[in-house]
Amino acid sequence: MYNKEQFELLAPGGDLESIKAAIAAGADAIYCGLDRFNARNRAANITLDVLDSVLELAHQHDCKIFLTLNIIVLESEIPAIVRLLQQLLDTRIDGVIVQDLGLAYILKHHFPALDMHVSTQMNTHNEGQIALLGKLGASRVNLSRELNIEEITQLAAFGHQHNVLMEVFVHGSYCIGFSGLCYISSARNGASGNRGRCSQPCREQYQQTEMGKDYPLNMKDNSAFGDLEALAKAGVYSLKVEGRIKKSHYVHTVVNSWRKQIDRLCDNVTLSDDTEALYTVFNRDFTNGYLQGDIHRDMYIDNPRDFAPTHFSQKANAKTPLEIKSIKQALYDKKTEIIESVEEATSQMHIEAKSKRSLKGAIEVDGFSMPSKCDDQFSNQPPILSVLLSDRQQLSLINQFSDVEFMYQLPDVLAEFVDESIECLQSNASLIPLFPAVLIGAHFEAARQILETIQPRKIVTNNLGVAELAKTLKLKWIAGPQLNLSNSFAFKCIDEELHGTGAYVSSELNEKQIKRLYRPEGFELYYTLYQPLTLLTSRQCLFIQSVGCKKQRMNRGCMKRCSKHASILNLKDNPYIIDKKAGSFNSLYSDKNVLNLEVLGDLKETFTHFTIDLRTIKTQTQVSVSDEGLIALFSEVISGQSNPDTVREVVINTTNQQYKKGVA
Repeated sequence: MYNKEQFELLAPGGDLESIKAAIAAGADAIYCGLDRFNARNRAANITLDVLDSVLELAHQHDCKIFLTLNIIVLESEIPAIVRLLQQLLDTRIDGVIVQDLGLAYILKHHFPALDMHVSTQMNTHNEGQIALLGKLGASRVNLSRELNIEEITQLAAFGHQHNVLMEVFVHGSYCIGFSGLCYISSARNGASGNRGRCSQPCREQYQQTEMGKDYPLNMKDNSAFGDLEALAKAGVYSLKVEGRIKKSHYVHTVVNSWRKQIDRLCDNVTLSDDTEALYTVFNRDFTNGYLQGDIHRDMYIDNPRDFAPTHFSQKANAKTPLEIKSIKQALYDKKTEIIESVEEATSQMHIEAKSKRSLKGAIEVDGFSMPSKCDDQFSNQPPILSVLLSDRQQLSLINQFSDVEFMYQLPDVLAEFVDESIECLQSNASLIPLFPAVLIGAHFEAARQILETIQPRKIVTNNLGVAELAKTLKLKWIAGPQLNLSNSFAFKCIDEELHGTGAYVSSELNEKQIKRLYRPEGFELYYTLYQPLTLLTSRQCLFIQSVGCKKQRMNRGCMKRCSKHASILNLKDNPYIIDKKAGSFNSLYSDKNVLNLEVLGDLKETFTHFTIDLRTIKTQTQVSVSDEGLIALFSEVISGQSNPDTVREVVINTTNQQYKKGVA
């Protein structure tokens, strides 16, 4: 038997009407954002002046309110966000949701009274991440949407042992890429998904692919409506509905359906399989493929618009224009009826501006101060060149450059290559392993095995779970570029809380945004000068909709052995490269590599290390020298012995748009 206290039905509140609708439908909690600092910039959101009134209304109905602060925070925004946290102490807010490590540090050290939840933007999927985030003060984490029931069960059990609750998305949009690791919108126009400004390029039309698809990156919506009991057995606490840019009638319909389903489970009544209400409001059809561990081709849909008319036309076997028109009219009437009923249900709910609050003024927090410049052993030393390799054949370069730091990209499915990876690192003692951003289940355990066996002198990791392992083993570790670090407090968090010795600055930032940053004393600061630009990483197969694949569904062999390359052309701008190596996830890349030599003139003294990424990703960038020649040229440019133009002459057709635009 289950009881209602075991679950939280967490609803989206993109505006005041949706908040009211969620309350009326029986939500246990609502997550909503202000007009700043949240990952749904396109939602109407709420203002600070009405927050007290929102809290009062929600609490009258035994509903909690969580404030979303789930973006990467720029240095210039720190004073305003600290003032916001000061204001929140005077409210009855039930919790804040964060993505940024710097903000997590500030909350732990200066605002411990505020309950901290971790956003899905932090892409949490292994035990190490949960342990680390729990130590930072998180009471719950929202798990990656790509996980299956078995994986969720393992993490929920671990979380309970460490007083961290699990939150899982049960309904709403699926992103094609892992959250927090998608940079398409940012690379295109500075509209970063990590800043809540995603322009949804995955939903856009592309030149028709070989498979005859116009929307090759468009996924169906997530629906776990029939999986509630499995989630309950797995130990999930919070059941989260996505949809902060959806209308109030959508929120009410979905929350009401889930409220009734949860009540059935707790009352030991047979669960409903009636999804007609869910199909009535906006949807792209539904799938539970990730949750079931069944990653297959039917998780895609070649239409990003509302599937509701098609669903009801198919159900009624309507084929003629007149029949279809009749179905659409009936659907319109039904939605109108829902809208009217929601308006009636919320008509007595009043929210008004009760408090005049401001994010301007002095910061009055004991012990808080903005970081400042330090003088240490790195201050007068020239920066070091680091080189990322991904091919065993490239390892001969190590012995040719004694003053260069070499890193090696480890595979995503690390458990399939653990012995090979250990042998490679043992044979090249100076080689620094770089751990990928996503390490699920056995692959995280393989990372543990590698670290315990090799005890490397230094590692770079894009995964906080590996950082937790390194901290426990007292290994020197560097925070990788996909951890999206964008402020000095994030560096303080890495340095003081997580015992890291350095970090990459996010490649999304421009000169002005980087110039404001300060590193802790003795802290190594990295920046990537040259790289194939990863736009997203997906647990799905990106070739199904583009060039095709014979398999109906992905399996273990796909990840271990498949190696394939293709391109798709977005009708609004550029081609994108789909590339998969044996042992890796499917990834999308920019058609041009990034080459940023301007940073050497603008900010050379800011960094202790500059990286060039020589992974073998085929793009339209042309390089007329060997890897050995390229390393030699970059060494000369960084040391000041050569002009940056010597690199530009041999590396043709590149981009530097992100550095010029930064993020808004």
